[in-house]
Formats: sequence, C-alpha cells, structure tokens
Amino acid sequence: MVAMLILVILVPAGITKYYEVKSPTEGSWQDIEQDAIQSYKETLAGEDLTEEDKAYFQEQMAISEYRLANDAPSQKDSSLASFMSFTSGMLTLVTLFTVITAASIVSSEFSTGTIKMLLTRPMSRAKVLTSKLLTTFLFGLLLYVVNVVVSALIGLVLFGMGTGVELEMVNGQVVEKAVWSDLAYHYLLSGGDFVMSTLFAFLIGSVFRSSSLAIGLTMFLSFTGGMIVMFLSRYDIVKYIWLTHSDLTQYEHGGGSMIADVTLPFSLTVLAIYAVVFLVISYSTFMKRDVTA
Repeated sequence: MVAMLILVILVPAGITKYYEVKSPTEGSWQDIEQDAIQSYKETLAGEDLTEEDKAYFQEQMAISEYRLANDAPSQKDSSLASFMSFTSGMLTLVTLFTVITAASIVSSEFSTGTIKMLLTRPMSRAKVLTSKLLTTFLFGLLLYVVNVVVSALIGLVLFGMGTGVELEMVNGQVVEKAVWSDLAYHYLLSGGDFVMSTLFAFLIGSVFRSSSLAIGLTMFLSFTGGMIVMFLSRYDIVKYIWLTHSDLTQYEHGGGSMIADVTLPFSLTVLAIYAVVFLVISYSTFMKRDVTA
C-alpha cells in the first residue's frame, strides 16, 4: 500500500514536469495578467451572470490589477506548494487503505481461525482489541506522513520552491494568501473523514466478522454520503447524522456547512459522540462473543 501511494504521487508529478518542459509558457507574467483582466471585463459585460459570478470575476480582476500595480507575480502552477495542494487530495487513498486494514484486522482472525490461539494468551480481550485499533491508526498515520514527505521531496526536486505570491480577497481587500498554513489546516480537517471511516470499518469488521462487508459499506457511505445528506436536508435529523459532519474540509476558508445552524464545534461534538458509540459497540461485542473451538 505504501508503494502504491508513492507511485500515485510520483506519476502525476512526472507527467506535469514533462509537459512543463515540452510546452513552456509563452509571454511574460504581465502579459498573462493583462489578458486575464481583458477576459474578465468581457465576461462581466455579459447579461446572463448571477450576482455570485459577478462578484467572483470582479475579485479575480482586482487581484490581477493588484499584481500589476505592485509587481507581484503569481506562483507557477507547477511549484512545490501547488503540487502539495494537489497531492493533499490523495488523502482519500490514505483513508481507503486504512479502512481496508481496519476492516480486516479483526475479521481475518475469525476467518482464519487464529482468534482461538490469540485469546488463549494471558491478556484481556480489551487489550487485544485495543492493540489492533492502535495498530490500524498507526498505519494510517504512517500513510499520512508518507503522503506529506514524499510529496514535499518530489515537489522540491522537480518544481522547486517557486517564486511569486498567492493572493486572495478578504473583506474587500487583496491580501497575501497563507499557503502553507491553509495546506496544514486542510490536512488537519481531512482527519475527520479518516478517523470516522476507520472507526466505522473497524466496528463492522469486529461485529460482523466480514472484511468485505466493512470495506464495501464504508466506501458506499463515503461516496454517497453527500447525496444522503442532501436527501435528508429537509429534516432536522440530518444534523445528528455523522455523515453530515465527517467532511470537515467544508469549513475551510471560512466556509460553513450546507446545513443551517451547523458549525465546526457542533460537528466535532457530533463526531466525538459517534466515535464513542462505535467504540462501545465494537468492544462490547468482541468481549462478549463466544469463540467456538
């Protein structure tokens, strides 16, 4: 799994570098910004734009004008920061690999019959299950570290640190974007889905002793969670479903949940409650289950 993760990071980097060398950008950055401003003006002259679209293009035009006025070129698309921002999207693969581990680490003991030998050791069942849960999260943490370190090394070697600044509009003012803190915040928020998916797969694998069921059900809920939340959005119960809150990245850049009156502290509270429920069910089932000879 670690090798596959490294390969998935390395291949897009190589392709991006290849096309960068093969098709270098023509013209200075000032010409590119001038063309962008002209394009924004033509777009804003249209009559079929919504107010949100108008606000977006006006902000982008203001940023381009700020760059020209203050001699502040943007970073290239192929820079260390942009590449790491791209590979942060691969945390879904990290979650998938951890879910596979969580789903099978207990169920495989029952399917192969090794659980009987394991439970004859002089240790409690709670300690056995805790060791497996900690092992699962340590493996997931390892994948997280591999994703960050390998992305940083490959991005630094192929693209370098890059020059220029990233800008954004905040309260009507153009300010420099905190690229690295935003990226770190994204990694932190991505941990919500990682932790909850892992705990849910661990629960299903422990209770039903089926790794395929645990993996399939967890992935199904991960990919269809958004649709389920949208379908239930008209009902108040949607606020208390863990799928509504597992994707904490919705709170990035000052954003909010698609459900009214739902904030980041509320989401963290709901997730913490569900995490405790998942663990209680997993432990109580494992400790009370009879293991036939």
